[in-house]
Amino acid sequence: MSANQTVIDILDDREKSKKCKKCIFRVPNVLWRQNPQAYTPDVVSIGPFHHYPEKRGKDEGKGGKEGNGEKYFQLMERVKESYLNEILAGMQNITLEELTAKVVELSDQGNEGEFEQRARNFYAEPLDFPKEFIKMMIVDGCFLIQLFRKCDDEKLRAFDDPVFNMDCMFHFLCHDILLLENQLPWFVIHSLYSLIIEIYPKQPSLSFLVLEAFSMLPSLKQSCSSYSKHLPRNNCHFDKDHLHILDLIRSSIVIPLRTIEERAHEAAGKESMSNPEEHEVDSGNRHKGNNKLVHDAIIDPDLHQIRTATELSKSDIKFKMAKKESNQSIMDIRFKKGGWFRNGILEIPQLNVGMSSETLFRNLIAIEQCYHGYSNEITSYAIFMDNLISSKEDMELLCKKKVIGNLMSDEDGCKFFSNLYKDIPHNKFYYVELCKEVNDRYNLRWYTWLALLKFEKFSNPWKVLAFVVAIIVLTLTAWSQTNLIRINWHK
Repeated sequence: MSANQTVIDILDDREKSKKCKKCIFRVPNVLWRQNPQAYTPDVVSIGPFHHYPEKRGKDEGKGGKEGNGEKYFQLMERVKESYLNEILAGMQNITLEELTAKVVELSDQGNEGEFEQRARNFYAEPLDFPKEFIKMMIVDGCFLIQLFRKCDDEKLRAFDDPVFNMDCMFHFLCHDILLLENQLPWFVIHSLYSLIIEIYPKQPSLSFLVLEAFSMLPSLKQSCSSYSKHLPRNNCHFDKDHLHILDLIRSSIVIPLRTIEERAHEAAGKESMSNPEEHEVDSGNRHKGNNKLVHDAIIDPDLHQIRTATELSKSDIKFKMAKKESNQSIMDIRFKKGGWFRNGILEIPQLNVGMSSETLFRNLIAIEQCYHGYSNEITSYAIFMDNLISSKEDMELLCKKKVIGNLMSDEDGCKFFSNLYKDIPHNKFYYVELCKEVNDRYNLRWYTWLALLKFEKFSNPWKVLAFVVAIIVLTLTAWSQTNLIRINWHK
């Protein structure tokens, strides 16, 4: 795949996203049944899908928190009410009805349809809630906004706020807010936040607030932090260009960060002059395009394969944590060829794998499978990493090289990627050429022999010393024998 083709795919994703708004789904059963907890909220319901007690698992005899929704969500429902009152008080003590009227009026000015119907169109199935729907949107939106504001400004936190007084609660909330079934249309949150910005103009942009909050999670720290650094803190041009919070988080991982300024110019009505080839996601496809190879990969799973980390190391292919850059994505995996005495180096940005990582990746992969406006970038990344890691030894090697920051056990860590895309068809793989390049270098026997020599002769200082002494002795012996032959020849 050429660089230009990669760019086109990503831009097509964004264009499709704008045209089709049905982007909040119930996770298909084939995915959900593998790990119901990864798709089920623990402490808070956002939006309509988990607003009432969930019966899905009960009907199917599977896990989850079926039938106990009200019980598990009671604490956060009280927090929602508290956060709503804080926002209403900050807006000159207006009522919920007055706030709702303002939001509806502001949203309707966009000429994109009536507020309620526009919000319902984001959900992939018909919804009930004839009277409560708008209220639910406003209350849940206020809760999210106030949560992110408090993450950014400690002065807004009440002394008895359970979210910030309990060490684990914020991480539980992050788990729930990242669920595909627990999303709220972005325009709802943005419309509410626009009213707050009018009163507090020095507040950061909504995108910046969300990214700063999620950068507290180890698995998202690098992508969210680097992405937010490219966002003007008080510039809201980017804020409308998302579907929901999960879409923003996916963008921070997938979308090339060097396109941010270009998108800002477009949002401001200016023509961009940048070179599209500079904006690709580097999935090993910086080289000359090979569209046939990519097409074949759709049909032939063997083109997805790459040797495990330990096997590659035996062919003198080294692993290195990619240097952290301000525009780096975890998907920016590169292979640098070596010379005669070094096969190559696979540079991989560090990924911290922890307790929230499976939830994050499962929901990102789920939305790639459900929403036709996305391609399989995250799924491709999971496949590539799973190919590298198939044993405890592979995980230990990558952890030693700081490619993986494993916050779980080695056994759980090595199973992490293999379970993510089980039963998922992948019709496009973004690391085809990278895998081919690495496999071609692996198949060169010279480097296997070289690696074996290095391991047997240079694995510790004593072996190096013995090898050097042996070379010196061999050289002296050869020199002595040559002189002896020369003397005898002249006689």
